[in-house]
Amino acid sequence: MNETKELLTAKETAEFLGLSEITVYKMTYKKQIPYVKLGRTKRFEKSKLNEWINKNSYDTINSRK
Repeated sequence: MNETKELLTAKETAEFLGLSEITVYKMTYKKQIPYVKLGRTKRFEKSKLNEWINKNSYDTINSRK
């Protein structure tokens, strides 16, 4: 089974999430965002980021009662 995973750089991840690159690195340091360490570099699997976004999303419109 040959599974290709799309790995993003910190810069690409920042653009994808609408954050600064420094914020992305701070979030990795605090282990607040999923990442893969390849040697000395950090990469971000796009599918894991989408899962993370969905898991950390709140529906504020329907949560009011």
